[in-house]
Amino acid sequence: MNGGAGPGRRRAATEGPLVIRGGDVVTPEGVVRGDVVIEDGRVVAVVPGGHGGRSGAPHHRPVEAEGLLVLPGMVDAHVHFDEPGRVHWEGFDTGSAAAVAGGVTTVVDMPIDCDPPTVTAAAVGAKADAALAHSRVDVAMWGGLVPASVARLGELLDAGVVGFKAFACPSGWAEFPPADAACLTAGLDVAAAAGVPVAVHCELAAEGHTVESEVAAVRWAAGLAAAAGARLHVVHASSAAAVDEARRWPTVTVETCPHYLLLDDRTAAEIGPRARCFPPIRSMADRLALWDRVLSGAVDTLASDHSPCPPERRVGPEAWGGIDGVGLTVPLLLGEARLPLERLVALTTAAARLLGLSGKGALAAGFDADVVLVDPAATWTVTEPALRTRHRAAPYTGMTVRGRVVATFVRGRLVFDGRDVGPPGGGRVLRRGRAG
Repeated sequence: MNGGAGPGRRRAATEGPLVIRGGDVVTPEGVVRGDVVIEDGRVVAVVPGGHGGRSGAPHHRPVEAEGLLVLPGMVDAHVHFDEPGRVHWEGFDTGSAAAVAGGVTTVVDMPIDCDPPTVTAAAVGAKADAALAHSRVDVAMWGGLVPASVARLGELLDAGVVGFKAFACPSGWAEFPPADAACLTAGLDVAAAAGVPVAVHCELAAEGHTVESEVAAVRWAAGLAAAAGARLHVVHASSAAAVDEARRWPTVTVETCPHYLLLDDRTAAEIGPRARCFPPIRSMADRLALWDRVLSGAVDTLASDHSPCPPERRVGPEAWGGIDGVGLTVPLLLGEARLPLERLVALTTAAARLLGLSGKGALAAGFDADVVLVDPAATWTVTEPALRTRHRAAPYTGMTVRGRVVATFVRGRLVFDGRDVGPPGGGRVLRRGRAG
């Protein structure tokens, strides 16, 4: 970045209009060479390059973006930041530091792994307090759908959750048991009335972690959702067969993750516990078939399923299953020649529409100024220090990546300048609609 108010100079969004000038801006209409005009934390306009400084804002602050991609910040709808209660696993401070360094500006935190789990209105409030104190990015929350929370789902919605999350198999925590048909049906009924989705971890315990187990769980959950007239969101689909089953049902959406697209079971075995997750990473044939579904439009969203743990939990045959990767989705996939830039941006922002996060997920007038600047020509190697998460144990360490995030703005506020992240805090807690 050259001259003007570059990323190295941290300023508040209230100091006057900000103009990101001359970059290749990815808008809902396509990629345009233009200027993004920002005021009071929102995008005012996207105008042809060189016109932003003459937009009627005499005291504009320029950020030169020539030669850079200008992207909307990623909305990662599947993270486990584990706070409150388990910040020794991860937390909003370290998790959001990794997020902004990788171009993520909004996260939706899962209800398990934190202590207590997010299955009561009080737990929603405790998580909101932690996010407001420590997160650099904006945060929304899934509410937990377990047998004990069925009677309180309305309270969870009133407290601000944007959807419910359930497991079709044991979650790994006794306090977050799987949903049986009665529990899931009750949750789907409430969700249908409220217009929110129910996300389900689709594996059936009786059938292990096979592709067949995943497909059977999708079929089971989708059938219940169809009967309830509810929206089902299949999280972390690991196989093309699971995507194909989901696509048979008109009210089902599908998420997948970078580790299923970039790794196969052979490379995962070589990497070891850092690549252990559930559903597991599949065969090369499954990986390539899943890519076909992504490119055809059969997959709706990309998310990291960031789920780290302390190092001592990554040893032995019962090692914790979870991928460290919240800050790597965009950098890892930017260099994939088979994935058009517009498609990548669509996949990494679609969760905003899915969850009703108004003002998120696009560079257009009236949207929050969640902006990411990327040098598409830069190459770098994933190293542990670059991860910024609490334990820095991603399976991608050593990979060479093409495309580096050089600045991240959350609502017009610079939070990453290509080298350093800003101090913790500043993020907002989101409900359906706008900030809560």
